[in-house]
Amino acid sequence: METSDHVPCLVTIDTNIPKSVVFIFENYLMEHEHFLEIVQHGWSLPTGQYDKVKIISAKFKNLRRVMKAWQAQLSSLKANISNVKLILTLLNLIEEFRDLTLAEWNFKKVLEEKLLFLFKQQRIYWKQRCTINWTKQGDAGTKFFHDNATIKHRKNLITSLQDPEGLFHSDH
Repeated sequence: METSDHVPCLVTIDTNIPKSVVFIFENYLMEHEHFLEIVQHGWSLPTGQYDKVKIISAKFKNLRRVMKAWQAQLSSLKANISNVKLILTLLNLIEEFRDLTLAEWNFKKVLEEKLLFLFKQQRIYWKQRCTINWTKQGDAGTKFFHDNATIKHRKNLITSLQDPEGLFHSDH
């Protein structure tokens, strides 16, 4: 019997092609005070194109580049909230020992308004994340779907009824 001329071969393919970071627009950024200025700046950058379609495409690319740079230099929403909470806690601690000066009191009110604004942005952020998650995992038979269905079922479940005398009835 002849021996086989087949030889196992291990092939490893490696590339150094960098993966591009995908740009995800965060909806809460529209609430930022400088949002319109950033968008106008990104849109008004020169494109060097003459074809209408290429001009629009170049403008969107410029806008994406400007928005990515702006997002990178903005501080984290979570860090901002924790910093404002920390300063408010310190002001409340000071207030326990003495009355706040007018400037401190005004600063505290400004911080409370800022905290409410940051919470609004955080709510918008998580609403977008929830929508993305639901779109990705949606009605598939995933744990995510079953957890959401269970929560909805519990919320809609009537465990007892109260009669006009104020008594609760839980059986049929």
